[in-house]
Amino acid sequence: DPMLSRISPSDDTPYAITKERLDEIRARLMYPYYDLDNYGGTGDLQEDITAQNTQVNKQLTFLLPFFGFGLNYTWVSLNGYLGFSNAPFSYQSYPLTFPVPDWPSMADPSFIGPFYSKCNIGSLKSGETTDQQKPGVYWRLERDLPARSDQMGVELRERIKWDVREGMVGAEIFNPKHLIIVTWKNVTFAGGYANSRAREVTNTFQLLVVTDEVRSYAIFNYEKMSWTSHTEAGGSADEGQGGTPAFVGFNAGNGTRSFEYAPYSQTLYIRDLAVAGKANHIPGRHIFRMDEVILPGCCRREETLKTYPLTFAPENANMLGGTLINVTGPCFETSYRVECLFDTTSVEGQVIDSNTAVCITPRLFVTGYVNFAISVNDAQYYWNGRIFIETPLTAPEGIWFTDKSYQERSVESFQLQWLAGNLTQRAGAQASIHLYGYRELSIKPDLEYIGEIITTSNDDREKIPVTIDTSNFASLDLRNVMDFEMGLLMANLTQPEQAYNLPNSPQIWSKPIPLAWYFNSQWERSYGTNWPAAMCDRWIETDRNLRNFAYETDRCPCLLKQAIQDRGRFLPDFSCDQFGNSECDYHFGAIHCVRSALPNKDGAGQQCCYDRDGYLMMTADTMWGGNPHRAHNLGKTPFNEANKVPSLSHWYYDVIPFFTCCKWQTEQSPGCTTYRFERRAAQDCVGYQVPSVATVFGDPHFYTFDDTQYTFNGKGEFVLTRVDSVRHVLDVQGRFEQIDENYLGGAKATLLTAVAARDNVSSVVEIRRRPIDAIWRYHLDVIVDGRRVYFDRYSQKIQQFRECIVYTPSNILNQSQVVVMFSSGAGVEVQENYGFLGMRVFLPLSFANITSGLFGNWTFDPEDDYVLPDGTQMGYFDTNNFKTIHEEFGMKWVLDDKEDEYKGKSLFTHEYQRSSNYYYDANFVPEFEKYPVLSENATTDQREIDRVCGDSYQCNFDFVTTLRRDFAVMTKYYQDQFVNIKDYGLLPVISCGALPTPPHGRKSTFNFLSGAEVKFDCDPGYVLLGEQRRWCYASGDWNWPEDGEATCVTEQEYQTMTQGIVAGTVLAVLVPLAIALVCFICHLRISRREKQEEQEFDYVAPQPRHQSTAQSMSSTIPKKSFSNSSSSRASTGYPTIRMEDAPDVSRVPVENATLVQGYERRSVRVPATAPPPDSDESDLESEGDGDSLNAPSSYDGEYDTNEPLDNKPVTFTNVLWEIPPNRH
Repeated sequence: DPMLSRISPSDDTPYAITKERLDEIRARLMYPYYDLDNYGGTGDLQEDITAQNTQVNKQLTFLLPFFGFGLNYTWVSLNGYLGFSNAPFSYQSYPLTFPVPDWPSMADPSFIGPFYSKCNIGSLKSGETTDQQKPGVYWRLERDLPARSDQMGVELRERIKWDVREGMVGAEIFNPKHLIIVTWKNVTFAGGYANSRAREVTNTFQLLVVTDEVRSYAIFNYEKMSWTSHTEAGGSADEGQGGTPAFVGFNAGNGTRSFEYAPYSQTLYIRDLAVAGKANHIPGRHIFRMDEVILPGCCRREETLKTYPLTFAPENANMLGGTLINVTGPCFETSYRVECLFDTTSVEGQVIDSNTAVCITPRLFVTGYVNFAISVNDAQYYWNGRIFIETPLTAPEGIWFTDKSYQERSVESFQLQWLAGNLTQRAGAQASIHLYGYRELSIKPDLEYIGEIITTSNDDREKIPVTIDTSNFASLDLRNVMDFEMGLLMANLTQPEQAYNLPNSPQIWSKPIPLAWYFNSQWERSYGTNWPAAMCDRWIETDRNLRNFAYETDRCPCLLKQAIQDRGRFLPDFSCDQFGNSECDYHFGAIHCVRSALPNKDGAGQQCCYDRDGYLMMTADTMWGGNPHRAHNLGKTPFNEANKVPSLSHWYYDVIPFFTCCKWQTEQSPGCTTYRFERRAAQDCVGYQVPSVATVFGDPHFYTFDDTQYTFNGKGEFVLTRVDSVRHVLDVQGRFEQIDENYLGGAKATLLTAVAARDNVSSVVEIRRRPIDAIWRYHLDVIVDGRRVYFDRYSQKIQQFRECIVYTPSNILNQSQVVVMFSSGAGVEVQENYGFLGMRVFLPLSFANITSGLFGNWTFDPEDDYVLPDGTQMGYFDTNNFKTIHEEFGMKWVLDDKEDEYKGKSLFTHEYQRSSNYYYDANFVPEFEKYPVLSENATTDQREIDRVCGDSYQCNFDFVTTLRRDFAVMTKYYQDQFVNIKDYGLLPVISCGALPTPPHGRKSTFNFLSGAEVKFDCDPGYVLLGEQRRWCYASGDWNWPEDGEATCVTEQEYQTMTQGIVAGTVLAVLVPLAIALVCFICHLRISRREKQEEQEFDYVAPQPRHQSTAQSMSSTIPKKSFSNSSSSRASTGYPTIRMEDAPDVSRVPVENATLVQGYERRSVRVPATAPPPDSDESDLESEGDGDSLNAPSSYDGEYDTNEPLDNKPVTFTNVLWEIPPNRH
């Protein structure tokens, strides 16, 4: 039996293990170790390890994650530990403290210590017959276990796999890859009497280290514990008792972190190690997870503990509840009553064994980290931890659809899959799928059960989908739940697991979904075939009655590059993220969307989407544009009220209306038009203000908010930006430590190693550089309110804390870039590359004129950047004078642990009895020359420096000062990155505002910035009318549409309009012509009549041809005299005409008449009531005067008179008159 033999096996025959054999070997405490082999050797026994040579080096040839470090080497020590640094066991006082307080002046070793104490190799007891393996230290390394087929490899792989899976919560899917077995057999304490039986007082214990190169676990097996202390620690020389017992635990080394296994380490309870633990139900076995943090997997005596941290898995749960949580902490008995408290809601738990209890999370309308605690037998909730509650949109999908057909208006069938293993590992179990609806009709949100969808086998549902036929729901009576438009699917076991003895089964949930596939038939019966329009109209009416919110949300950045760089206000929308999930289901045509980082005071948020050209997409152009949201996706405290529930309120108010109004109708439908242009209209970027940004990088080089460049090499913790005003309170601090030594020794340079920030009442967020050897899986430590948080899971990429958001971009998997966003709009970004940090602070315009600190006074004037903590304005320093800046400005902003009126106090978390003074060094003198001289002893070539740095004095300074090319390269990188952000990413632009796309039309571009030219076109079947092109001027105005706004009309409408235009044109031409013709005819008639009247009324004095004729005429023609009567004028207002007898010339032929010379032809207005010219003279006599005629008030024409011209003689021309015989 290779598990019991002393001889190391060498058989490579393929082997298959049985369940019975696995149960047999797993029942044993110790894993195999061999002191013999088939070649005459000593097997695993390390004969080189002696009292004089206590440790030997071993190469691992794989990556071992340990306490955040990634290691590929180790030292096996006689002194009860596996070390990862070549540090001897040398201490002057006890008990031991880790990390070593005097580090770095004193070595701080890195180790795993199942029994960290000075040891010697003991001896077997006299007469020992059962255990004949030699005392000493044994080392065995089994690599590549998944590929092994021999008996030893297969049995070790299966044994350690199931020991870890069943012994440690959260390790249910662990598959071991490499295994280290270190055994200390019969080791005794150092300093024992040489001539006594002290050598037979021995301990035998074992360390198992197993890893898949991502997660690592350690198992301590204690077979025999006979002594506790060596003599230097106060132990007796004969039995090793008393004094300070051995240290049991883990130390990361280099002054970083440690874990002491309480209550056993360095206490008398260390004796209990051989009977306690009980991992895998085996006394003496203790198990830990140790890759990033140390998590114990065994119960501990709580009466001796100072803190009571729970170990539980999973460490995250869905907000809707149903997640099964496995808990380790106190030691349980099966009769114990366990209560689990999640935030403010308690549920009953169940004891599984002495190390484990389970409970199922309740429904919690909350997101982020909440308190999780347990109570045993109605005691207080001593044992506690923090669990991360995920929203339904950010949590991993427990149930998912194989395609997007479930989103359509009418669905015949679809297929479902789910995480069957999250319900049970038992084969043959039955699972039920249920539908829940969500609505908000009052202040209290309503998540209500609707009905069961299907019950089927739970086996292999990750691979085998189940088909849902929607016709099964058409005949259901759903009148009481028809107003649910959105909901979620939930799966649970039909019968709860007997092993857990819980009344309820675990639950898994889908993401929020529309419910047309379920209610289609009912909605059609109630609202008609066009039920989406009816439901949309109902939503529009409801939404109009709610408070207007859009104007209070942040304005969208004009361009994608601005949106990406505005690190204080906008974070990526992970549903449409060019660096992660690029599906953009609800924003077709977009490549990237951003959301406002935090909700405003009413819980609303903004969404901005951008096309592939980087331009803002507007709902006025397409229904796929971004829009403001009445409810922010992340919710708002207190979370359990309407409009504030994470994810669900957002879907209820903002997403489902998109389905009913647009997706289930058409883009040009009335409902969608109202949705796009009124209720959820995208806001253009008019009024958007880019933030200002400051940075620090390298050996520290600063760019202030007003673009002042200077270098300050302080050592300690300093104020970078401080704001203390009525509107804003902000503290951003930086820690600067001396850079590591180079090949010539110490460098007179410092670098940024940590940043801490707090805004008003927000959480304190600290971002640290990890030790160089710990930079592999995570590159930065993020500490929020004193606790480390991690962002490696997709659902935890964005984490919400008190009044702030902390996130890492979705494409950053190693936590090397962290962004902190505060509710004020301020943002802090920290990046790590090759162990060097660069950080930037982003501030909106509201912070102008109120900042101070090393990033200067932001007033848009570099001359006043240097302000001291008390407000004293310093003059503008010469930025080339590093010493003056250092002494008179920079060092004035150094921090202390005590509160300062002007600088505040340090926000950094100081662990292991450290303080701000630990990092401060008043005697440190940095390099003060802007262009330092390269050391004569340096092997670095100046030409290499020039090639790398170019004209960057910062890069040149860092290269020469530190003699490190990698440091100089990153200085140049961060500098160039900042300049590009400032001059490109955050460059202000001029916007002309939104220019809507005409209905049934399209635009050539979404660009509405200065210089843009937009061309309009129409869909097939439509004709474009109005202005076909528009230009955006530098003034921020569109050119005037001289031909009218662009519109698209159908071809039929266009033809009708064309026919109308033609008819109008014809009428516009013919009507004036007809009128002109009528007028011309009238004019001819009038002219003819006037000529006739002129012929009848014209008086022409005759001129006889000879005297006799004249005399004859004189005797025959009566005379009339013409005069004005003043009396008549006075009475009527018109002149009176007197007429004496005159010849009637109306009948004289004109051709025979001669004009009277000396007379002018004048017109006399004849009253309309006057008798015609051929009436009797008696009719013309005026009333009261026989010789005058009063002029009436109206006239019917004008007639000529022949009145004498003033002062001209009257001459007559002879005219032959033909007088009618019947006149007188």
